[in-house]
Amino acid sequence: MEILERIWELIGLFFSGLLKGVERGVTSLFGSSNARYIRRLQPTVDAISTLASKYEAMSDAELREQTVRFRERLRAGETLDDLLVEAFAVCREGGRRFIGLRHYDVQMIGGIVLHRGSIAEMVTGEGKTLVATLPAYLNALEGKGVHVVTVNDYLARRDMEWMGPLYMGLGLTVGAIQSDMSVLERQRAYACDITYGTNNEFGFDYLRDNMRPAARGDERYPKEYQQSQGRLNYAIVDEVDNILIDEARTPLIISGPAYDDVRKYSEADRIARLLKRDAHFVVNEKDHTAHLTDEGVREAERLAGVESFYTAGNMEWPHLLDNALKAHYLYQKDVRYVIKEGRIVIVDEFTGRLMEGRQWSDGLHQAVEAKEGVKIKEETQTLATITLQNFFKLYKKIAGMTGTAMTEANEFWKIYKLEVIAIPTNRPMRRLEHPDVIYRTEREKFKAVADEVEQMHRYDAIVTADGQTLVGTILKEQDGAVDFQVLEPRRRETIPRDTIKELHPRGRPILIGTVSIEKSERLSTMLDKRGVKHQVLNAKHHKREAEIISQAGRLAAVTIATNMAGRGTDIVLGGNPETMTWARLQDKYETRLDVPREEWDALVAEIEREENMKPEGEHVKQIGGLHVIGTERHDARRIDLQLRGRCGRQGDPGSSRFFLSLEDDLMRIFAGEWVKKILETLGMKEGESIESRMVTRRIEAAQKKVEERHFESRKHLLEYDEVMDEQRKRVYGYRQRILDGASCRDLILQSVRQQIEHHLGTYLGRDFGVETFTEWAGKRLATNLDPRDFRGMDFTQAERYARDEAEKFAETQVLDAIEENLPEVEDAEHPEEWNWLALTKFANARWGLNLRDRDLRKAGREGAAELLIERAREAIGRVELDDGAAFLQEDFGLRSAIGWVRHKFGIELDFEEVRELEPNELKNLAYERAVKAYDEKEAQYPVMAALYRFSSGVGRSRLDRENLIAWASQRFDTPLSLEDLKHKQREEIRAVLLEHSRGYQQRAQKLLGEVRQKVAELFPSTEDGLEAGAAAAHNGLLRSLTDWMNSTFDCELTEEDLRPLTREELEHKLSDVVEERYRPEMRRMERAVLLQIADAAWKDHLLAMDHLRSSVGLVGYAQVDPKVEYKREGMKQFEAMWQSIGGRVTDLIYRMEQLDEGFVGSTFVETTASHAAAETASDIAKQQQQAIQNSQGEMVIETIRNRGPRVGRNDPCPCGSGKKYKNCCMRKMGAV
Repeated sequence: MEILERIWELIGLFFSGLLKGVERGVTSLFGSSNARYIRRLQPTVDAISTLASKYEAMSDAELREQTVRFRERLRAGETLDDLLVEAFAVCREGGRRFIGLRHYDVQMIGGIVLHRGSIAEMVTGEGKTLVATLPAYLNALEGKGVHVVTVNDYLARRDMEWMGPLYMGLGLTVGAIQSDMSVLERQRAYACDITYGTNNEFGFDYLRDNMRPAARGDERYPKEYQQSQGRLNYAIVDEVDNILIDEARTPLIISGPAYDDVRKYSEADRIARLLKRDAHFVVNEKDHTAHLTDEGVREAERLAGVESFYTAGNMEWPHLLDNALKAHYLYQKDVRYVIKEGRIVIVDEFTGRLMEGRQWSDGLHQAVEAKEGVKIKEETQTLATITLQNFFKLYKKIAGMTGTAMTEANEFWKIYKLEVIAIPTNRPMRRLEHPDVIYRTEREKFKAVADEVEQMHRYDAIVTADGQTLVGTILKEQDGAVDFQVLEPRRRETIPRDTIKELHPRGRPILIGTVSIEKSERLSTMLDKRGVKHQVLNAKHHKREAEIISQAGRLAAVTIATNMAGRGTDIVLGGNPETMTWARLQDKYETRLDVPREEWDALVAEIEREENMKPEGEHVKQIGGLHVIGTERHDARRIDLQLRGRCGRQGDPGSSRFFLSLEDDLMRIFAGEWVKKILETLGMKEGESIESRMVTRRIEAAQKKVEERHFESRKHLLEYDEVMDEQRKRVYGYRQRILDGASCRDLILQSVRQQIEHHLGTYLGRDFGVETFTEWAGKRLATNLDPRDFRGMDFTQAERYARDEAEKFAETQVLDAIEENLPEVEDAEHPEEWNWLALTKFANARWGLNLRDRDLRKAGREGAAELLIERAREAIGRVELDDGAAFLQEDFGLRSAIGWVRHKFGIELDFEEVRELEPNELKNLAYERAVKAYDEKEAQYPVMAALYRFSSGVGRSRLDRENLIAWASQRFDTPLSLEDLKHKQREEIRAVLLEHSRGYQQRAQKLLGEVRQKVAELFPSTEDGLEAGAAAAHNGLLRSLTDWMNSTFDCELTEEDLRPLTREELEHKLSDVVEERYRPEMRRMERAVLLQIADAAWKDHLLAMDHLRSSVGLVGYAQVDPKVEYKREGMKQFEAMWQSIGGRVTDLIYRMEQLDEGFVGSTFVETTASHAAAETASDIAKQQQQAIQNSQGEMVIETIRNRGPRVGRNDPCPCGSGKKYKNCCMRKMGAV
């Protein structure tokens, strides 16, 4: 069978090659689709070039003025595409003028591709950082924000500082997000036109913002409580394959402690160490899994000291042990993680970088900590989470750039609808790609690598026309010959030039790519023994990453790097003077933007002279440029292509070669045995190598398999996350509407309407009575009853039928229980598997019996059935069902509806008044009454808050009438004096204030209606996204609206403030002004209640989803698809949570008199203050704020201090009771 499979595979390779040949032939005739796309862009590039002289002639101020004019044209109705040619020409001139870099024509093509929302595949060294400035500048003109996404903090800051002068010279602002930034610094960075940052920081800031209690720019709250990020408009993703493919599955998680016992991980690790591989568990490297065998489960149960892993309280053991086995056999130290300062720090498998602060989920991180004996972190509960894929799909437009995207073009299109366009190089490629060299063992392979490095570093080499390679030293070069000292055997030869095929002088820079820290250090040790000077770049030296990689092109430099380490930093032949310049200046200046241009240029030139970089660079080019050595094929082809792409930058010469062995992971898992048999058949000996296209194709086929498997695993995980994504969008969208100023009153009344529709629809349903009866009676009779069977029955009939059904069901259950616990066996005298105790417990629990197991033993197996059935019938007969008669009354549903409305909203509906109404009429009536009750609560609330505020003393019996009058006069815009409240009791004062509050409330409703009408007049079109400036054009309506708002509400709005707002945003902003003026206390209370309840419910739901995710796999045993079950159950739980939010909100709003006095006081607004104080944070808000702070860096624990004045034992009590402190509150606290 294996031979047939190989034959079939070879036939497939043959026809695949044939089809590729036909494809190449067709392409040569008509050109590829990519080439045709590039040709279509050429006229646009030509148009940009024709404007160069125009903008070169402008002064700096005139060039900067173009940005202002572009923005005016956008406001007048032009689009970004209309501005593209001119804006790109301005940006090109800005690059030439402000940073000394002029965009090539091919970079213009790349910029157009990025602006159109596609991926530009550009060869390494073609200037992707500069290309990004073109679409970034153009899209920033809208003022909606542009995010440039990089893979690490260093690149984000470097690129911002490098390109910053261009943007600032053109009148734009630019900032960068860093992982250790404060909230205020983040807000300033996001307020810029263009913001650089990492994918993780942008994602985490999105989660943090959706945990904050205030919108961006809401000055009623402290800055640290306000959102930072703003809208997700346009993102340019650098190294897009790494971010949107490799890390697509990575969930960003903000979490809090789950208060679980961490000792269980140490115990699971102890057991895992005692289990034997293959006998007790199986490790599958290909699927990256480890599972216990049946024998292993029994052995683990014995070691854990439990009867069974599949009983209550023990069901987490298999999962714990699977994680422990993974930690030991699939997660190697210095490959998947390192130990740093007593912590497990994950190593990025693609870049080799340390991923500080990240941890594996689902208890795996704790399993690795237990394995290494470091302190085990407490398990955490998710407070907010999103995968990178779903985060980037939130952007209105995304684009990307990388050196290798074509191999993943299909996935980019399927998931993101991103097209990949290959951008031509500015200069022809001169890179030489040598075929792979394959050895039998890893030891032989690394020896060969060390030999090649030592040879290229120390010795010259000559390849003769007959294929012979001579290694040694060039003594003298003459016109017709070369004098050469051969190393082994030592001899001197004069070699004619016409017999020399290739001449390789020593000293070529070499970059060696490895797949792990372990292998980097192994190779480094080998080179140390040979005396070869080199640099090592891996996760242990990540802080010097850019410095090391930027100098990898120096003469005779040897650099060992893990995977894509140093990605984003150009390797310049001869050395990179700018990196060395910043290394000298970074202690003097905070950022590169602070360095004066003259000082920077002078130091760069000085370093170039000192280090002789330009002449050295020319010499390196002459001897062949950078040579790249790969020590192992990666799972993904593009990672190999990225390594190769480090050489041959911008037309420089370069070469690459991969050294492989049959012990490499990819070869061993996918091709090892088959290829090994071929090599042994060919008589391959130790130390020998082969170069075979057939083997290379086999490797590429294996890589494709892995890529397909990775795609499926990403797809699988993301299908799970789609459930959470839809839920997240609903919750965060609802939350953001509240923060953006949507009327909380309207949101609450929507909840009221939904609850009335839902509950009254249930109560008024045809079968509500019989459904209630069957559910109630079924529980009492311990049976399942079908409501349809009871339609039309009176109580007597229903009771008789229910008892009959219960007896039938009891008989069936008894027989099933006997079959389960007393199975039939051949030897009935010694039934070892019979479980009399379990049968007895079942019967007693089911029917409330008081049997003992010996009673059943005495009756025997046959007699036990009769006994249990008889006792069950007796128990059923004793159940009293008379109380269920009410459920079957004709008016039961209507009376239940009236009772629910009374309980929920405090509204009395007269039975006689509503008995003849249709269900929809009753719903409308209930809603109208609920709105009226809400209006009354709204009128009462500011009065209640004021009476709290101006009362003091025991029981708040003292009322500060003077300040209360002053507040009410200004609050309700009505003249009041002390005489109006003279000789009035509290309730009478309350009644007076309530009357004024009602009048003021009516004025607010009228003005709010006028605002909405004026907004509707401003927007005659229903076009989505239309801004107020464009809608008003030049008709003067926007200015008229602004003047009316300022005069009516004494605010300070400007036309410029309102111009960029859409209809919904404008209505929210203006309604916010009205509500802040006329109903500030109620507005704050509504907002606080909605946010607190929504946040608490979402937090609890995330915990439930965590548990569901970890347990849903068990349904596979019932032949149910876990994914389908997860989606079904997850949405069911979410809908229940969503219903509960509305219910809990209305419960509080309609019972506001029961709200905590401190909470009510926190919503009170001083009429003389310019801004309200921040609301008192709820427990959930405090937890979220703490989680936000923890997610941004290390938390500083502050000593608890009593900051209030100290009260002596004999001092008057601060509560105002008039008693001494020791006899009042001090005594009460002691009692507590």
